[in-house]
This record gives sequence, structure tokens and C-alpha cells, in this order.
Amino acid sequence: MNTSSFEDHLAATGAAQYIHDAVDSFQKIPGSAIIIRYIRSSYQNDPVRSAVELFLIIFAIYYLLAPAYSTTKQRHVPLTDEVGHIHWYAPFVAEQFGRK
Repeated sequence: MNTSSFEDHLAATGAAQYIHDAVDSFQKIPGSAIIIRYIRSSYQNDPVRSAVELFLIIFAIYYLLAPAYSTTKQRHVPLTDEVGHIHWYAPFVAEQFGRK
């Protein structure tokens, strides 16, 4: 037996065991059977809807875990009264005042 295929077999077995343990842990959560049944029926009827719902759930989690920003802190750049000289004129303004 080739060592590469043996290592691949061990990796696949380990991954399968990890997934099995994760599913078992999830099924111990109260109400998980309802969630699994909803996901299966929803995906069977409309897979695009399931993808949209998954995106909305991920977005909601991201939004809730995002840091809150203070609205009282002033984070703007202070402006000065001096604007400086503008050396560009719009073509119709330049024609009107005879500048080119």
C-alpha cells in the first residue's frame, strides 16, 4: 500500500469522524431537529431561498458582532477659512469673462 494513499485514508477517516461528532453535538441541542427539518424541506423546495437565508443569517451575525462606533466623538478633519486660488475655470465661464 502506498504511504500517500494511506495518509489520505487517515485524513478522510479523521474528517468523517469530526463531521460525525459535530452532527452528534448539534443534535443534542434542543430544537435542532426542527431546524434540520426546516433546512431540508426549504432546500428541497427552493435552494436559492436557502442560499439567501444563509447569507442573511451570516450578515446578521456579522452586524451584531461588529464593533459599535461612538456618535459623540468628532472624527472629522477641521476646515480652515483659507481656500486658496483656483486656477481652473469652466469653459463657459472662461468664455463669458474672456479668459482662456
